[in-house]
Amino acid sequence: MINKKDVLVVEISGKRPGTSEQRPTEKYNITYDKVIISNNSYGYVTDWPIINVPDDYKEWYINNIKSSENAWYAPMNRSYAIKYARENGYKYLIQLDDNIININIRCVSNGKILYINNKTLEFDDIIDMLVTVLENTNAGMSGCDIVSMSVPTGQFLAERYCYSLFALKLDVCPDVFQGDFEDDIEYRLKLFQMGLPCVQVIPMKYGKTGQDGNKDLSGCRAEYAKKGLLRGEHMRKLYGGIYSCGYAKGVKPGKQGARANKVLFKHRLKPIKAGVIVYDMKTIQDKFKSIVNKYIKG
Repeated sequence: MINKKDVLVVEISGKRPGTSEQRPTEKYNITYDKVIISNNSYGYVTDWPIINVPDDYKEWYINNIKSSENAWYAPMNRSYAIKYARENGYKYLIQLDDNIININIRCVSNGKILYINNKTLEFDDIIDMLVTVLENTNAGMSGCDIVSMSVPTGQFLAERYCYSLFALKLDVCPDVFQGDFEDDIEYRLKLFQMGLPCVQVIPMKYGKTGQDGNKDLSGCRAEYAKKGLLRGEHMRKLYGGIYSCGYAKGVKPGKQGARANKVLFKHRLKPIKAGVIVYDMKTIQDKFKSIVNKYIKG
C-alpha cells in the first residue's frame, strides 16, 4: 500500500503565464501533495502552490552545473525539485511537464485491445503505478510510453527512455539534470552509469502539446526553435555512441494530418540495458490489474 505522504508531484514550468489553458497539466485532479517549481512564474493563475527556484540555488547551478547558454532553466528546475523533495522528507518524486494533454491505458489482453481514455483515467492511478514499480524493482526511474509512438501490445514493462511524465526514487537517483535540450535523456544515461535502470510501464501512455510549426514559443520553446538541429550538439559530443539526431519528415498524409510531410527534429537513441531486478512481480501486476478493473467491466 503506497503511503501518499511519501510522494510529491511537481509540475516543471517556467515562463508560461496564464491558467490551465496554457498549462493543461493543471486540469487533472491529482490528490497527492503537489507544487509547481519554476524559474519564472510571473502571471500564473493556479490553485497549485508555486515555488520559484531560490536565488542561491540558481547561482550554485549556474556556477557548477549549467553547461550551455540555451535551455538550461528546465534542467535547473528539475534539479531543484529533487533537492526540495528530499529536504521535505519525500521518498518518491513525480515530475510532470506543464503541457500534458492526454493520459490513457492501451494494451492487448487475451487477444483484445483494452483502452481506457483520457476522460476516464485518473491521474492518481498513473502515479500509483509508477511508484509501485519503483518500490518493487531496482529502478531509479519509472515512466510512461508516448501516445504518438506506440501501438497497443501485450508487453507490460521494459527498460526504456522516459520523458515528461516520470517518477524518481529519491534515495538513489542522481542529484541534477544537465545538458540543455536533452536533459531527460542525459539523466537516464547518468542512471545507466550508476547501474540503475529506467523502467517504462508500456500500457500507460501520455501525450503533450506538440511543437509543430513553432506556433507556441512559450516556456523553453523559443530556444528550441532558435537552435534547430544544433539542439543536439552537446549530446552528440558526450554520448555519440548512443545518441544521434537529424531532421526527418513526419508521418504519411492522412495519419496525423497536422504533422504529415512536415520536417521535424528527431533524435535517435541506441537501446541501453542496466538490468532490471524485480523483487515482487505479483505486487506490480496486481496493482495494474486493480487499476484496469476500475474502468473495464466484464
